[in-house]
Amino acid sequence: MFHIFNTATVIGCLLFGWGVFFHGRRFGSDVLLLRRFVAVVFTCFALFLNSSFTILRPEGVEVFASRPLGFLSISFIILAMGGTSIMGRKHHCNFSLWVLMMAVPVAFLLLNLVMVSSGNYHPLYQWSEVFDFRRSQPVFYFGRLVFVLFLLLFWLLSVGMLVDAFVFDCRQRAATPLSDDAERHCVELRFLFLWAGLMIGGLVPMCFNSMVLYVIYSILVTVALIGSAWGYYRLVRFLRARTDGRLASVLIARRLPILLTMEQGGTTEWGVTLLCNPFFCGNPSLDSVAQALGVENSDLSDFLSQQGVNLVAWVSDQRLRHCAQQISTTQRKISEIAETCGYHDLPTFSRAFKRQFGMAPSTYREKNID
Repeated sequence: MFHIFNTATVIGCLLFGWGVFFHGRRFGSDVLLLRRFVAVVFTCFALFLNSSFTILRPEGVEVFASRPLGFLSISFIILAMGGTSIMGRKHHCNFSLWVLMMAVPVAFLLLNLVMVSSGNYHPLYQWSEVFDFRRSQPVFYFGRLVFVLFLLLFWLLSVGMLVDAFVFDCRQRAATPLSDDAERHCVELRFLFLWAGLMIGGLVPMCFNSMVLYVIYSILVTVALIGSAWGYYRLVRFLRARTDGRLASVLIARRLPILLTMEQGGTTEWGVTLLCNPFFCGNPSLDSVAQALGVENSDLSDFLSQQGVNLVAWVSDQRLRHCAQQISTTQRKISEIAETCGYHDLPTFSRAFKRQFGMAPSTYREKNID
């Protein structure tokens, strides 16, 4: 089962990485950095998965195998360096930093190759063997231990770079007006931190003499690949919509259902903080609704013109549809729903609801309750 799942994940990583690289060419410079970044990271990660086939030996399952650890370290460092560029840092342009970060894992892999070729490599099968160098020459033992400690140090440095870049990105997003690429940026960040977590999690099965953990890890990687493919599909839709001039309509259609669930306001997924949701408080203006949806006023105005409605009628329609959904799918009191959604007078709410749906709210609940 381990070999089956591991083979599937190796193939999946290569297909996804190079699929994004070649498919993304049609979008030109828009995704040039992302294409290169994804191709290199997933190629290195596939090498890590492929090298883990060697951990299963007649004596048992190797603990902290050197070759998989080296490839996983390279994958994570490249992910961190490329990921910080997504968040506005320019670490990937610093050649000296690349040399510093990559020197130890590359040297570690070369040393492993020399040790295996010379017959001096001694796999470990129990943690107790980490502190027992009687089977190996002390210089080899301590050399390996020092390399592993340096690798872990660079792992911590990479994590620190990601955290620093994320804080920097949050500040930049808070200080600048929301742009239409917020949706794309959220997809990229989810992708980045999903795989950063998976790579860090890849250290866990290395610590234990158990094939079950490796099988579970392969399953998680497979699920992550499927999720990443879906994320890339959403990114492609975003880029196509922007190219075709349909971006605002796509964003409004995608964000509106999420915004309607935020009856008490809060911070949206696209970075807008709402003290009061304009759909549920007073008479909303074009400015307040556009800001809540994270689009330009002119884009929202064009969207409403395409729908053939004015702002007040559209907001009222969306508000009542949300009320109807709450009435039919929850046990909340109708008066509570009306009050929360901005109708402070129940008879007024009932008249508006009946005018739109042809029946009173209580009757609607009786006929549509799930």
